[in-house]
Amino acid sequence: MTLPNTNIAGYLNYNYGQSTVQNYDDTKKAHERFQSLLLDLQFLKSCRSKDIIPKFLIFKTANNNLSSSSVYKDCQRRLLNVEINSKYRELNFYKNNYMFFLDELKKTIPENVLQHVSEYIKNRSDAVLFAKEKNLKEKMEAFEIYDDKIYRVDRNIVKNLSSRILTDEEIDCLAHGLDFGLIPKNVDDMDIISNIENFFSRVTDIFENHKKIASELKDNDKFIAADVRVLNTKELSLASSLRSITDSFRSQAHQFEKKQNRITIEQQNYRNILTNLRKDKLITIARPDKGRGIVILNKADYLSKIHTMLNDSSKFQCLTEDPTISRETKLRNLLNRLFNDGHISEAFRNRARSTGSLPGRLYGLPKTHKKDVPLRPVLSAIGTFNYGLAKSLTPILSTIIKKHNTIRDSFSFVKELLALPKSMSKYKMVSFDIASLYTNVPLNETIDIILEHLYDGDITPPVMDRKDMKKLLILATQNSHFLFDGKLYDQIDGVSMGSPLAPLLAEIFLQNFEKKYLSSLETMGIFYWKRFVDDTFVLIDSTSSVKDICNTLSQFHKSIKFTCEEEDRYTNKLPFLDVLVQRKPDEGFHTRIYRKPTFTGHITKWDSFVPKNYKYSALSTMVYRAIKICSSYDLLHRELNSIRSIARRNGYPSSLLNSIIRRQLDLLYTAPKPILPPPLTNDTVVFRVPYFGPLSQIYAKRITSTINKNYPLKQIRVILDVTERIGNSFTLKDPIPENMQSGVVYEATCPDCNMKYIGKTYRHYKTRIHEHLNDQKNDLCLKKIITKPISKKKNKKSILKPIIEQKGPVTRSQT
Repeated sequence: MTLPNTNIAGYLNYNYGQSTVQNYDDTKKAHERFQSLLLDLQFLKSCRSKDIIPKFLIFKTANNNLSSSSVYKDCQRRLLNVEINSKYRELNFYKNNYMFFLDELKKTIPENVLQHVSEYIKNRSDAVLFAKEKNLKEKMEAFEIYDDKIYRVDRNIVKNLSSRILTDEEIDCLAHGLDFGLIPKNVDDMDIISNIENFFSRVTDIFENHKKIASELKDNDKFIAADVRVLNTKELSLASSLRSITDSFRSQAHQFEKKQNRITIEQQNYRNILTNLRKDKLITIARPDKGRGIVILNKADYLSKIHTMLNDSSKFQCLTEDPTISRETKLRNLLNRLFNDGHISEAFRNRARSTGSLPGRLYGLPKTHKKDVPLRPVLSAIGTFNYGLAKSLTPILSTIIKKHNTIRDSFSFVKELLALPKSMSKYKMVSFDIASLYTNVPLNETIDIILEHLYDGDITPPVMDRKDMKKLLILATQNSHFLFDGKLYDQIDGVSMGSPLAPLLAEIFLQNFEKKYLSSLETMGIFYWKRFVDDTFVLIDSTSSVKDICNTLSQFHKSIKFTCEEEDRYTNKLPFLDVLVQRKPDEGFHTRIYRKPTFTGHITKWDSFVPKNYKYSALSTMVYRAIKICSSYDLLHRELNSIRSIARRNGYPSSLLNSIIRRQLDLLYTAPKPILPPPLTNDTVVFRVPYFGPLSQIYAKRITSTINKNYPLKQIRVILDVTERIGNSFTLKDPIPENMQSGVVYEATCPDCNMKYIGKTYRHYKTRIHEHLNDQKNDLCLKKIITKPISKKKNKKSILKPIIEQKGPVTRSQT
């Protein structure tokens, strides 16, 4: 039977009755209203993201001066939020109606007829809504926002490689990006208080001052408890001021919390979506290895790919016991011996030793640009037993690094390339890349190179013996264990993944490699050689064979293998780092910005709840790079247009980008400001503030101003913490086992008298429990230990409060 394309209602009435026609009409109206509301929401959200007030929210007041006040503007913004939430409620209502009437149609008409009717309804609504979409676009143009289309998220940045079928709402939510800031739902008072208390102690150096006061009291046969701090008059006055300012901020933050909980239905929808995705244990959500975006994988596939890598017995070994404490103790004993022998300073020992260290945690990032989507292993080594040692050795090893054949960044590369004589442009461009550099650096050979430079070179050797330095280097780069999927592994080959020394060791090895073989490069036809880590830009004789040169370089050392890429034979273009270089023989080189195929165009969204300076930096950084890298005005003009397109797709007002471009160009062509003398002190103190909008910035300014009056030599660095992001809902790292947690607050309760003892320790929880168990021998016995946590803080090192039941009194011991 041929289905009609016009009189659908008549066809349904003739074949299925009047009730079916009524369901058809209801379905059609609900669908059209639903699609119309979607356009309304996109328009209103676009207005909100660009801080534009629609005309229907411009109202008159008795006092005309009020229209320019902040209260009037705030009222308009709140009304806009209320209107958006109202549209969301109406949208959900008509969506449910549409699904209901569609289900009713399914009961009365066949599947093929239903499909035909659905397509007809969709096509008809598209035609009807086209005029509305055009009208909304004209409204935007009337606001002088030169957008090509109404701002909406780009669903293409979400790569779903899992078996789960995502809804449009889930894709739209994830398409905002893992870094998208959500409006905080709750105010964490303890976080605010602990931040200001820690900041106060750092600014006043209260612990150092306390030692002096305690020593003076001890000389006078007076003592104070170890957990009591004595403040002088200046410190008491500062503490009072900081408390008053912080209490005011907390009050404002709670008012912000109440207001947002009333008007942010959209954000609540996001949270519900993220909660449902997080509960699905069959999928893993991660960022891609290259570019910005979101990748959804089957959890089984993710684990299988990592386990396949870990099953390589030549590189990894599965451990049956946790070596964290034993390795931490070994390092501490070595540092104490070196300190007692006078070979290291107290500051070095304190930086290098660890207390309550954790195993590293391995995870993988999907390489979506490669076949079968392999995973790049990433090891989070922060907090491991040798992380502080590696950071402490960095200044010592940095003295070995020379800058002869290396480039610092893209800017220095372009500057040096454009300064070359034009005659150099007759040579062919090639880039060489070292395959898997970090995992192939020969560790023992590199350590020998370091020791030779430190003890046999021209520089003054370290105070410590050569063999002790070698022990420190081995401890810092080997013996690194990590956690994955609940199991512990040891890396038994190569430089430890995630070690802060890995880039430095690779650079030292490569510089030694170049020192040995650079003299033979010219005989191979190489006339220019500049390297950035493992990528090298080379100019060679046009008659030389690139493959022969690559093979020769790969034969110099068994651990280093090179790959190569030649310039395009037709355009003479070659990408290097983020620069696209074009060679024009005997005329010189031209450079412009290069973006890899993995670039998604995704940056911080304009409507992301993050500080405005973060968004400003997202654009100003791109503009600055364009000005510094583009070698001609024509190339710069093209790049600025590309940046405009990226900004529009992410919801940024055109006026903001234009102002940034003007400012950057003004800075380029204005005389540089005189160089200010360096500050009298480099003592910088970090102050972390949870971000609740402008009130957090005002709070930070008030605190900074107060500190500057009392401690003018202190440099304050404010960090506005975005407490809730989309990415916070998903983690790839294993949780640390409870007994290996450090920074623990625990409670001991006497079962006989119900008295409680609350203790804390910066060491491992199981170490402190073991000490309590040893107290049993002295009749300070613990009857039972319960490791149930009382509370945990998200996104930070978890602070557990295990309940410890005890028998008899327990005195506080040193932790």
